Amino acid sequence: TLFLSILMRTIGKKNTVLLGLGFQLLQLFWYAFGSEPWMMWAAGTIAAMSSITFPAVSALVSHNASADQQGVVQGMITGIRGLCNGLGPALYGFIFFLFNVELSDVQPVAGRGEQPTQRSVIPGPPFLFGACAVILALIVAVFIPENHRLVDAKNQTANNPAHGSAAHAQNGSTLTTPTSDAEDIEPLLQDSSM
Repeated sequence: TLFLSILMRTIGKKNTVLLGLGFQLLQLFWYAFGSEPWMMWAAGTIAAMSSITFPAVSALVSHNASADQQGVVQGMITGIRGLCNGLGPALYGFIFFLFNVELSDVQPVAGRGEQPTQRSVIPGPPFLFGACAVILALIVAVFIPENHRLVDAKNQTANNPAHGSAAHAQNGSTLTTPTSDAEDIEPLLQDSSM
C-alpha cells in the first residue's frame, strides 16, 4: 500500500496501471518459459509487484468519475473482477487440458522403468496465453485518458446554454407533443413533467 501510494504520487495513476500490467506481463512470460523451480519463485515475487494493478485501476476510475457516479463505477470494476475470478480458473483449466499440462507430481509406476520425459519449447503455454491477454490490456490502457472528469463535461454544458440545448435535443430528453391528429394526443401525458 505504501509503495502503491508513492508510485501514484510520483508517476501518476495511469502510469502506475501500466507499470502493474508490465509486471504482470513479465511474470506470465517467466511462468510460460521458466523450467527451473527457482524461476517459479522469482516469478512469484514479480507477481506480488503486479498486484498493484487492481488498486491503481480503481483509483484511476474513481478520480475520473463524478461524485454521484462513484458507487456505479466501483461496483462495475468489482463486478468485472468477480466475474474474472469465477471464469478465469475454468478457462485456464480448459487451456491446461488442451495443452496436456500435468500439474501433479506423477511418480513412475514400479517395474516399468522411467520413461524419458520430453521437454517442450514452451513449458507453460497457458501462461503465454495469459501474457497475450495482458498485451491487449496494455494496448487498451495506453489510450485511457489521464485526467478526464465527467464533472468537467457537465460544467461546460451548463456554462454554454446553446451547447446544452443542442445536447438535450440530440438526447431526446425534451418533452414534445405530437401535432398530427387530436385523437393521438393523450391528455394525461401532456402535463407530465417526467
